[in-house]
Amino acid sequence: MKYLLILFLFVGFIANGQSLKGAWQNIEAGKTTTIIATDTYLTVNIYELESKKFIESWGGKYTVGVTNEAFMEIEFHSQNPAVVNSSQSYNINLKKKSLEFNDKKFQKLDFAKENALSGLWRITARANETGEMSEMKPGPRKTLKIMAGGYFQWFAINTQTREFSGTGGGRYTLVNGKYTEKIEFFSRDNNRVGAELSFDASVNGKAWTHAGKSSKGDPIKEIWTLQD
Repeated sequence: MKYLLILFLFVGFIANGQSLKGAWQNIEAGKTTTIIATDTYLTVNIYELESKKFIESWGGKYTVGVTNEAFMEIEFHSQNPAVVNSSQSYNINLKKKSLEFNDKKFQKLDFAKENALSGLWRITARANETGEMSEMKPGPRKTLKIMAGGYFQWFAINTQTREFSGTGGGRYTLVNGKYTEKIEFFSRDNNRVGAELSFDASVNGKAWTHAGKSSKGDPIKEIWTLQD
């Protein structure tokens, strides 16, 4: 359960009046651990950037108690589905400018400021072969995308069956309606690591329209809806 202890250690920033929202990273022994967090949801991703090896990913909703106690609902785990839908609580040990747990330090990333895409999104419509938008109904099977601190991650999960279908993520920018991804990890195909993809992006309230070409060159058009 070591990963949960680390997660709740991060959450503790909020208890001291500091915000967890953003991206955090630790690089140690060739392994990169990246945490992406909104005010209510966080994910943890472990991978080897140089070798393009994906190791694991997990995350879920979290809250912080008034006595340095953190609570989390785990919605997915790529390596240990048995913990999905479980609730955990842990005491927190905090530092002012950095986070330490068993001599491991995490630093906040300053890659990009928060922007119109910051938050947790769920895909709610996708263009079919004829170009018509096909609505995706709410349910336990879902694809989410978390965006914070210039980092993004998509993940396809099923909270009812505890199934983890895949994930990918890395850095992103949003400039003048152009959304650009640089992939740092990909669970299904590590050959996509290092790829840079650009899309047209339009945010209207809680709806994000995303259009362009996939890493395979196929045209895509999607609508994502803000969740928090």
